[in-house]
Amino acid sequence: MSSQYHAFRRTRVSWALGLSLLFSASASAVDAVYDQLVIQARAGQTDGLLNWLHQQNQRHALNVDQVADWLQVAGWAGRDNEVVQVWQRYHSQMEIPARGVVSVARAYRNLKQWDASLALWETSLQMEPTNDDLRTGWIFTLADAGQYSVALSEAQRLVQSEPTALHYQVLAYVWRAQGKSWDALFSITKARDKDSENKAVKSDLLDAWSTNKIPAPALSLSRTMNLPAEDTRRLELNAAAELVRLADLPSRGEAERFQVADRALARYDQLLNQWQSIPEAQDDCRLARLDRLGALLARKRFAEVVSEYESLKADGKPMPDYIDGWVASALLSLQRPEEAFRLFSKAPAHVEAEMFYAAIESEDFPAAKGIVDRMIANTPYQIYDYGSPVPEPNDRWLTSRILLSHYLSATNDLPVAEKLSEHLANTAPGNQELRINNAAVLAARGLPHAAEQELKRAEVLEPSSLSLESQQAYVAQSLQEWRQFELLTDDVVARSPEEPSTQQLARTRDIRHMYELRISGNKGISSDSPISGSHDFTWNSALYGPPIAEHWRPFAGFNFATGEFEEGKGYNRDVLGGVEFTARDYWAEAELSNQNFGDGNKLGARFSAWHDFNDHWRLGGSAERLSSGTPLRALRNGVTANGGQAYVRWYQNERREYQLTIAPSWFSDGNQRMEYGLSGKERLWTTPRFTLDLTPDLSASTNTKEDVPYYNPKSDFSATPGLSAEHIIYRHYDTVWSQQITGGVGAYWQKDHGTGLVTQLGYGQRVQWNNVLDAGLMLTWDKRPYDGDRERNLGVSFDMNVRF
Repeated sequence: MSSQYHAFRRTRVSWALGLSLLFSASASAVDAVYDQLVIQARAGQTDGLLNWLHQQNQRHALNVDQVADWLQVAGWAGRDNEVVQVWQRYHSQMEIPARGVVSVARAYRNLKQWDASLALWETSLQMEPTNDDLRTGWIFTLADAGQYSVALSEAQRLVQSEPTALHYQVLAYVWRAQGKSWDALFSITKARDKDSENKAVKSDLLDAWSTNKIPAPALSLSRTMNLPAEDTRRLELNAAAELVRLADLPSRGEAERFQVADRALARYDQLLNQWQSIPEAQDDCRLARLDRLGALLARKRFAEVVSEYESLKADGKPMPDYIDGWVASALLSLQRPEEAFRLFSKAPAHVEAEMFYAAIESEDFPAAKGIVDRMIANTPYQIYDYGSPVPEPNDRWLTSRILLSHYLSATNDLPVAEKLSEHLANTAPGNQELRINNAAVLAARGLPHAAEQELKRAEVLEPSSLSLESQQAYVAQSLQEWRQFELLTDDVVARSPEEPSTQQLARTRDIRHMYELRISGNKGISSDSPISGSHDFTWNSALYGPPIAEHWRPFAGFNFATGEFEEGKGYNRDVLGGVEFTARDYWAEAELSNQNFGDGNKLGARFSAWHDFNDHWRLGGSAERLSSGTPLRALRNGVTANGGQAYVRWYQNERREYQLTIAPSWFSDGNQRMEYGLSGKERLWTTPRFTLDLTPDLSASTNTKEDVPYYNPKSDFSATPGLSAEHIIYRHYDTVWSQQITGGVGAYWQKDHGTGLVTQLGYGQRVQWNNVLDAGLMLTWDKRPYDGDRERNLGVSFDMNVRF
């Protein structure tokens, strides 16, 4: 029971006891001093009477009334051991009255000697069977001793016989002793209904509301009571902390969560302003600052969470475990996953999912797999609620499988990730999160049409879901559904502007509206190729403007090529401009150019386009006047060519694709060339940071004219299977540094010159930064026959794509 309730009980008993003390003193004492000592004891000054009794006890045995007085007053003074000692000396010598027995029973109860206490309560009840105070004390002790069944039945009998406020308090005490705080709250609420102004009832109700985390009513009630300042501060902190908990509930809408978080922050600011100048309130100020971190986190003010945490940590005092979880979440949102993982590791029991994401984003894949494996091993499919024979689905089981799917995606095991996510989505069709997760895996495999269909199924369940709209926006971007992409992004940004995932989506949209500069080329280091010549150099560049009317982008560029041949140096300067069009499943470019290659300026033109029938099939082609594929040596000798190409691409997923190409050219000297090509990719090996692909390549060509000043075999054929490996050296979110190694060995056949060996090697590195820079450099070497002579080429190629 609360201290207020015991005070109420003591006051009630003390009046009755005082009367008996006066009676016994006046009847047995000859000295008026005893009467005065009794009066002082009633007023709380117990030392005088207790000292007097102790002295008298050393001189001669006390009478029964004096022993009873000693037992009672020593009990008032909290001297439980003294009460027991007096009882053990005198109870066999005299028949001590009920008031003394009760004092001893209470002392044994305080000393947690339950059997002795209960025996004395039962003795006192035999002496005064109708005494309600004795019966309630007995019930309290039964509850303290863990005899809950007897205590509960006796307390309920009291309430049924006389439903007073006191009896409901007794019942509440029994419920609370069993840990059933809600039943206790119900009982003490009934007590309040019986006597709303009773101070002991108010105190118990305040404790019950605090225990059951109902701080707002508790705070309101406390304002009608004369509580110590430290108790009031504790209730203020509890009420503010409740706002923090409410702000973190996922069931609330984004706007409402922010409003609650703002209310919590305003309340903490007010409390800190009130308490910071009070020396004894400094611990409460620190606790307010700690709990305030939760409100800052809910408000997405991640940098402030971390800075305030560092400030609090500087005092060297220990931090509660829940603070580490908050700060780790903020660090994860600030893209500091290594620090977040270290903090999450301090309290893994309740932050497994977030700790998993910190491990993934830290590229610590073994740690992430360990977290998932532990969850799966220790999580049954179904659980039983206490007292229910009906099994319920285990949410933690589902979470563990979702995390496994994310792990598989992050470690490039996309086929297994797709199989798992599809199984989960199909076996729980009413779970929107699983549909969205499956769509994300499909999008990662380069299958946006399939992802779109999966998101359409998810949309039926909750069309306004933020995670759904975000994923739909990314898929719309992949499909070039620009209007849909803009509308979805606008809605997500309007609803959750502070969310890191929203800011990432908004940046993706901003990048699309930037200028784009594309540069590529190569430089021959040592070459004797009859196609490119020696000291060859090519440069291609194009600058694209921001989108106009969603689908159009203007561009302008400059291309340059040069090389030295037996007959002299050749070059080509190409100034160009045009427009790009993109729409769902379509891409097209139209370009006009002015070309200068030694014989004045000539007007060139190009039209290129492709169409996606679905995720797997693409048909594309181009038509050019003054084809960019015309050999530089032909241009050096005044020969131009018009041409084009048509191709069909089959794409299964990120691990397999093939493309068949046909490219005719019509040269100004009357030669007609037809080129054929088949290329592809087959994934051989995948790890989180390494991939190895087989790159088969077949090509052939025919020419109708042989006596020309450029390399022009009557017919030829090459088969050059190769290997392409990529290793990620460093990766941190959108910053990736990687290296590439390529190699191939094949054969080249040329009519009238037989078959020769083709060997190819390459090594390069690539840097991607913040989604606005993608640049690579590769050193290449190959050796192959031309007109029967094996010649080698060593060169370097480069490319760069910059958004600004």
